[in-house]
Amino acid sequence: MTKEPKKKSAINLLLAAIFIVYLYFLIRIILFKGAPVNLLSLLDQAGRMFEHPDRIFNRRGNYIPFKEISRGMDNLSLSDPFSSINLVGNLLAFIPFGILVPMLLSQKVRLFQRVFFLSLALSFCFEFTQLVLYIGTFDVDDLILNTSGGVVGYCIYRLLTSFGWIASISKRC
Repeated sequence: MTKEPKKKSAINLLLAAIFIVYLYFLIRIILFKGAPVNLLSLLDQAGRMFEHPDRIFNRRGNYIPFKEISRGMDNLSLSDPFSSINLVGNLLAFIPFGILVPMLLSQKVRLFQRVFFLSLALSFCFEFTQLVLYIGTFDVDDLILNTSGGVVGYCIYRLLTSFGWIASISKRC
């Protein structure tokens, strides 16, 4: 093997490792609210869901787009930085996703659409898991904010590549 393919595979491996660690922390933050990942707890919740599937349909959640976003915008306050944690947190959480996905994809065709749909799909998986396993509430605004965060991350990726700051990584494919 020549030096160049070894370097490319090392970069790919590093990017994949960073992405896996990022996904682990995203799962820990979104599904487990920062607590350690406990698979036994998830299995227990899944068992309860199968015993009482009607609980899924009796849960409160936000199914009206922009309802919580507008409420969050109304409550923004410079004196209380935590007033916007839901808005900003959901957006910021997916920015790395929008940066890392294009770096990991070998085919550079329709990257924007891929990042958009992958961000939406991952966010939907989180929301659906919270709903079904009764470990949170379904919020359509989280889908909007998470997907927007992925798109912002993609825009940052494009900006960085246009300045040549990550040209060596983007040319590896």
